[in-house]
Amino acid sequence: MAGRPARTIAGLAAAATCAGLLGLTGPARAAGQQALPVQAGFVQVVAHPDDDLLFMSPDLANDIRRGEAVTTVVLSAGEGHAGMGDAHDPLAYVAQRRQGLHSAYAAMAGVTDGWRVETVRSGRVNIEVHTLTARPNIHLAFLSLPDGRDPRVHVGRRAIAQLRADRRSAKCSPTVTPPLSPYAHCYTHADVVRALVTLFTLYRPTVVRTQDPSPDRRYTTDHTDHRATAQFATEAVAAYGRPVAQVDYRDYNLGDTPVNLRRTESAAKQRVFADYRANDYRINPEARNFASWQLRMRYRWPRGASWTTRAAGGRLQAFAVLSGRLYTWWQTPTGWSGPASLGGSGLAPSLTTAGGQVFARRGGDLVAARPRYAGGRWTATWTDLGPATGTPLAVPGRTGRPAVFVRDAKGGVSVKCQATDGSWTPWRQLRVPAPKTAHRRAAKPSSPRPRPTAPSRTPSVSPTPSTTPTPSATPSARPPALPPLPLPLPRKSGTPTPSTTPATPRTTPRGTASPRPTTTPSPGKKATRAPARKRPRVIPPARDVQDGMDAVGGSAGIELFAPTRTQVLQWRQGQGCSFAYAGAVPGVRPNGPVTATRDAGGNPTLVYEEADSTAIRQAKETGRAWSGPATPLRAVFHETGEAPVPTGSRVPPPALPLPAIGVPMVATDGTGRVYALALAEDGRLYVSSRGPAGIYGPWSPAA
Repeated sequence: MAGRPARTIAGLAAAATCAGLLGLTGPARAAGQQALPVQAGFVQVVAHPDDDLLFMSPDLANDIRRGEAVTTVVLSAGEGHAGMGDAHDPLAYVAQRRQGLHSAYAAMAGVTDGWRVETVRSGRVNIEVHTLTARPNIHLAFLSLPDGRDPRVHVGRRAIAQLRADRRSAKCSPTVTPPLSPYAHCYTHADVVRALVTLFTLYRPTVVRTQDPSPDRRYTTDHTDHRATAQFATEAVAAYGRPVAQVDYRDYNLGDTPVNLRRTESAAKQRVFADYRANDYRINPEARNFASWQLRMRYRWPRGASWTTRAAGGRLQAFAVLSGRLYTWWQTPTGWSGPASLGGSGLAPSLTTAGGQVFARRGGDLVAARPRYAGGRWTATWTDLGPATGTPLAVPGRTGRPAVFVRDAKGGVSVKCQATDGSWTPWRQLRVPAPKTAHRRAAKPSSPRPRPTAPSRTPSVSPTPSTTPTPSATPSARPPALPPLPLPLPRKSGTPTPSTTPATPRTTPRGTASPRPTTTPSPGKKATRAPARKRPRVIPPARDVQDGMDAVGGSAGIELFAPTRTQVLQWRQGQGCSFAYAGAVPGVRPNGPVTATRDAGGNPTLVYEEADSTAIRQAKETGRAWSGPATPLRAVFHETGEAPVPTGSRVPPPALPLPAIGVPMVATDGTGRVYALALAEDGRLYVSSRGPAGIYGPWSPAA
């Protein structure tokens, strides 16, 4: 990575010359032999070949194009249903998918598609690592575990999920490899974690990207391999021992959200995926789900812009979760210092600060840390505040004590307030009045709604309508569809089963085939019948709240703004910890998290990215009446998938040395001096101060 010295890793034992599934050969790394210098950078941990291309780009592609060191670890061989119902050889399909990854990564790097194969030893197993010859800081590592939908292995379906659940390593799962392959092993839970830690130790990432460890149950059902892989990655990051930033990405339910990539970004993403897709015979080029995922990228846990606070003496203090633990940087009389660990474990990346406390999710609970500096070191007192589903938002109310809001398990908003004696109220759900309807009561359904079925990786037989709201009238909001492959492809049934967005009810759920006349199947291919249609599930706005809420507080009380996929809901604080619903903010269609501030007159101002575009808008409340959306006059920080944050200046700060993780924050210390702070991809905090003319100075590391 730029700005960091290369590190040399030595002493990793390896086997003799090996041959991979692709027929490539290369020298294994001998015991005691020094490896080539490896720069710190990025490691992606994904379940299947193509998960990184679909769900982690353009982040992944941008890092490769900048020349950063990038390693992608693929846990599953990805054989799926190949050879079941067709004559395709599963091992040949595994090799073809890897060749597709080769082509895609070479295209992102802009170099010749040539790779060498090496072996990395991890405990009792060998890991197959492919290195891009023209860019030796790009690697693909394959563990070759069975795909979760393959019933042919002795452990049955969901092999990766079974290993993840078996923390005692009582069972093992054999790899999908040729019988005499040096990479044929039977992996246990401990073997998988050790393999990931070995690769982290070798490639020294500052950022580890993985999939969704806790998919939102309101929307499209996710693949069990995705969730288990993300949980394995989280466990390995904690065991690695070095502080790294973990970034989790949403997967199948991306298609249930508005388009949020620029036309140029999604077009580039499509071109790269086309290089991969040409090698994957099971992808139907007409399938809307694959095209839909290439128009979007979203983080599972938006980090928000509430991770800096004013500590004792008016000095600023910043916080971040690294490797599941809480770290802090702090302002000193002569500059900045840090990071220092405040402890904790298993924390999700998103956090919020208020009232001298830091709030974060740990597992399914909300925890609060109160930092203290004594004896030349930082410590923290931790308090468990009970169950919490979404990312927290804390804001001080009339008394100066914080209220903490979370998206709850029902898809709405719940709040917990701290009293002056330090005690906390129970969770209270914020109410939304039922819409006015006819007096006639609807008939009670005779049977409960069926649960969503597990999704299939392969696309439907015929295209189905998009699950997202109709884009705005901007022609450039949606790039053209992917071009079809030059060769005919067998078409498979069974895609993820999504929910339906309120703005665009769908007549045919994705994962079902539109009725069509019966045709004679081709020789050697089973005839299939179109599945029965399911009633679309409509989620009301009151149960459609997304992570990325924001609020304004203070002596005037708290006003909360909660984005859904189609609008922003507003509540106002009443007496104590009571909040009254104020309706949806008129004219606002958000594309993700929002930012709430007050203008010079104390009026709440909402800054947001407009749905299905990348335009930044703002709306202002004056006397409880909202102005129409307008383009902000001042510069904002804007990161895909995060809330836009006003800089307070007409001129934005200069570019960071490296892209930020999350969105930068603007804070004012006790002397009135304004700072911009950003956690960069090298894991360091960068600070830029705003001068008297309102111009920000250069960024510099906090320590």
